[in-house]
Amino acid sequence: MGERLWDVVIVGGGPVGLLLGNLLGQAGIRCLILERRSTPIEGSRAIGIMPPSMFILKKLGLDGIFANAGVRVQHVYVHDERACLGGVDFSGLENAYPFILSLPQVETVRLLKENLTAFPSITYCEGMAMVDVKPSGSEVLVEAQDEATGFKQTWRAAYVVGCDGARSNVREKMQIPSVVKPYGISFLMGDFEDESGLTNEAHLFFTPNGSVESFPLPNQRRRWIVLTSRYFSRPDMAFLMGRVRALTAHDLRPSHVVWESTFAVQRLASQRYYNGRVILCGDAAHVMSPIGGQGMNTGFADAAFLRDVLVGVLREGLDAEPLLHHYDRCRKRAFCIAARRAALGMWLGTRTGCLPSRLRSAFIGQVLLRSPVKAYLPKHFAMLTIHQRGLF
Repeated sequence: MGERLWDVVIVGGGPVGLLLGNLLGQAGIRCLILERRSTPIEGSRAIGIMPPSMFILKKLGLDGIFANAGVRVQHVYVHDERACLGGVDFSGLENAYPFILSLPQVETVRLLKENLTAFPSITYCEGMAMVDVKPSGSEVLVEAQDEATGFKQTWRAAYVVGCDGARSNVREKMQIPSVVKPYGISFLMGDFEDESGLTNEAHLFFTPNGSVESFPLPNQRRRWIVLTSRYFSRPDMAFLMGRVRALTAHDLRPSHVVWESTFAVQRLASQRYYNGRVILCGDAAHVMSPIGGQGMNTGFADAAFLRDVLVGVLREGLDAEPLLHHYDRCRKRAFCIAARRAALGMWLGTRTGCLPSRLRSAFIGQVLLRSPVKAYLPKHFAMLTIHQRGLF
């Protein structure tokens, strides 16, 4: 058993766990991060970083580094089968980050992981899969197994934070119940070398026969996403390219495929975000539709809030229970707002058929993209209207 009592053990070295580790390291908190993978994740996965997340990265001095690594998306255009209905312009946002940053998750992880070396109080262990977590009086015992050798080791911590995703082992071991709602919708996405001529703009295509979403990526690449569940039981890249061609008139080349993935959409809400000294954060606590790019950003806001809680408890001697209750209440509220928005956006974009499509086009073109509603949309989609209430 490890003799050292860690202030915090973070289970999961994805974007949220790494961000929390950086924030705690900056505060001098002794923190151990356990990550099951020993090799980087493949592909781009989550790509949208919103202005509130950029403000969090600014606290670490990383906002400029991230902005320079990604693509600054300032315009999103919406099309139906006949014409462009209009767009949302983020360039007028009155803050330091008038854009949505498009950056592959693998790069987000790399940058956050590299920055951990700036903090001597942080230790990062990869290839270690958590197998058990046991509260024991004023501390928590965390047992993990080396994925390569099978060797097991136990650490002691004042607090444990589960940042281990939607299938959280921490949540399961602590028997924290959750409510899962499958939406019955799935998507296929592919990242391609970009020859579309769409520059740094995002484009959404909503037609009676289906939807296509398209987002720029760094290094002259572009992501294309198509709805699958209503058309094809085993979608592949030929299916995606056919849908893109049919619904947008853009031709994609098989030789230009960089990465592909399918994903089903669900909502997961943990009934509690903590149980004693064990806390859930990010996807371990909640999962929402990825439409709108709000999931990872909600997790980032969780991490920033939890940083204040843990610093208050561990460094300032504040009572943990009311602070954790405040974290639970505030972050549940923020999740509910973001998840509802994501679900509504997904519902609107996945309507098919002539009549629903015409009603959608009329609503988007004549209501959403007309004043005074249009002036509100950039803040709304940039998550600036979800109050990120913290402690200090």
